Amino acid sequence: MNVFEILDFESRSRNLSFLVIGGHAVGAHGYSRFTADLDLLVRKHDRAEWMRALEENGFSLFHDGENFLQFSPPQNCLWPIDLMLVNDTTFDEMEQQSKKIQISDTSLRIPSLDHLFALKLHALQFASERRGHKDFLDLMSLLEANAVDVRGDKFRSLCEKYGSIKIYEQFLRK
Repeated sequence: MNVFEILDFESRSRNLSFLVIGGHAVGAHGYSRFTADLDLLVRKHDRAEWMRALEENGFSLFHDGENFLQFSPPQNCLWPIDLMLVNDTTFDEMEQQSKKIQISDTSLRIPSLDHLFALKLHALQFASERRGHKDFLDLMSLLEANAVDVRGDKFRSLCEKYGSIKIYEQFLRK
């Protein structure tokens, strides 16, 4: 079983929900880039069950940042898995507006483009310079791939709500 099949099986058998975020979601929204891990958005109250599911499949927790968990993969898996934990309200809203995609013959869900923008903008607020540069490039590429008007009210509102006016002004200069 590949990692996507494992996630699909575990989520169904344990009644867990997740959204694929990060590089795989960026690719599904039109900007393909290399990714070295698999990022998932999950409900905070499902934390313990996700930890059990991953550990029972050979993944090992190597970083616990309270709302962000990182797992090393078993030897037969390509990607480490990172879990981003959010409250039910946030997850439910994102899941409701999510989009279904196929990865490796498995049907999965990714956030809407606006929610992916929100995640990336939020990440920019707290990122190291190296990580921030990667998220900024992702955003620039997604804006271009999806013909989003950077000067439009919608994108500016997203920047102000999930990032900052300073971040928005950086997009205007590019």
